[in-house]
Amino acid sequence: MKNKMLFLGALAVIIIAILAGIYFFGAQPSAPNETTKIGAILALSGPSSVWGESMKNGMEIALKNHSELDIIYEDSKGNAADGISAYQKMKMQDIDVYVTSLSVVSVPLAKLARDDKKGVVITQSAANNITNEYAYRYYTDANHFAMPAFENPISPLKNANRLAVIYRKDEYAQSVDEKILELAAQQGKEIVFNESYAPNETDFSTILTKAQQKNPGALLFVPTPPSESLALLRKVQELDFNIPIIEVSNVQSDPDTQAQSPNITFYTNQFAFSAPGNSEEFKQEYRAMYGKEPNFMSAFGYDIVNLIASCEGNDLKVCLDNRTEVSGVTGRATNITNHDIVIPMDLVKVH
Repeated sequence: MKNKMLFLGALAVIIIAILAGIYFFGAQPSAPNETTKIGAILALSGPSSVWGESMKNGMEIALKNHSELDIIYEDSKGNAADGISAYQKMKMQDIDVYVTSLSVVSVPLAKLARDDKKGVVITQSAANNITNEYAYRYYTDANHFAMPAFENPISPLKNANRLAVIYRKDEYAQSVDEKILELAAQQGKEIVFNESYAPNETDFSTILTKAQQKNPGALLFVPTPPSESLALLRKVQELDFNIPIIEVSNVQSDPDTQAQSPNITFYTNQFAFSAPGNSEEFKQEYRAMYGKEPNFMSAFGYDIVNLIASCEGNDLKVCLDNRTEVSGVTGRATNITNHDIVIPMDLVKVH
C-alpha cells in the first residue's frame, strides 16, 4: 500500500510538472507579429485608375526592399461608397495602417480611421481640413496648387486681370477654387466666370462657351482624371480660345496624358519628380519593371511605403507625429504641421 501511495504521489508530481511545462511554454502567447500590414485603398478601376495603378506600382517597387511590410490592396473605384466598403472589408484583416488617395475617398476614410483609432496616410488630395489625430496627408494642399499660377515668374496671369475658372465639383477642386478666388482678390484680379462641372464630364461645350462669352483674359481649370483634362483642352482648341490656359492641377504632368493632349500651348503644375533628370534611379527601375514612364503618383506610392518602413521598431503613430522633415523621390517637405507633409509644385509650360 505504501509503495502504491509513493507511486501515485510521484505520478502526480510528474503530471503537475507536465502541466506546468505546457502552461509556461506551450500556452504562452505567441511572439508578436513583426510584419506591418498596410491596407491600400486605391482607384484600381474607373476613370481615375491611371493614378491608382501607378501608385500601386510604386508601392510594389518600394516593397522589394522591405520584407517587414505586407500590403493588401482594395479597389475604391475612385468613389466614396466603394472606398468605404473597401475599408470595412479591411477592418477584418488586422490592418496596422491604411493608405488611400483621392479627396472623394480620403475625406470619409479619414473620419472612419479616426473613429477606429487607426493611422491613415492620404495622398492625391488637396481637400481642406482633411488631416486629424490619425490622418496624415503626404501630397500637397490647395494653397500649393493655386500659388504657382499667381506667383511663378512664367505665369501668364501677370498680364491678365479678368479670369474665368472652371473646376470639378468635388472636395479637392472646390478647395483649390476657393484658394484661386482668394489669391485673385489679393492681386486685384476680377473673376468674370466661376462655375463647376459634374465629375467625369465628357462634353465641355456649354460651360466653355459660357466662359468665352465673358471675354476673360485667361482661363484656369481644375480637373481630376485625365479624361476630363483632355476633353476640356480639346474643346478649348475647337472653340479657338486665344487666351492663356492654365491647368491648376497636375494632371498634365503625367507623361501619358500629356502625350495625348492637343497641340496647343497651356500651363500645368508639376512636382520636382516630373522634371527631366530628377529621381532617375527610381524612373529607370520603374521603366524596367513596367515598360512605361512613371508619373507622380507612382513616386508618392514609393515614398509612402518608405515613410512607413522608416518607423520600423517604433510606435507608428508616435513616429509619424514627430516628423518635422520628409524627403523622397517626390521632393522634400521641410515645414510639417498638423500632419500635413506638403511637397511644393512648380508651374511649367506645355507645347
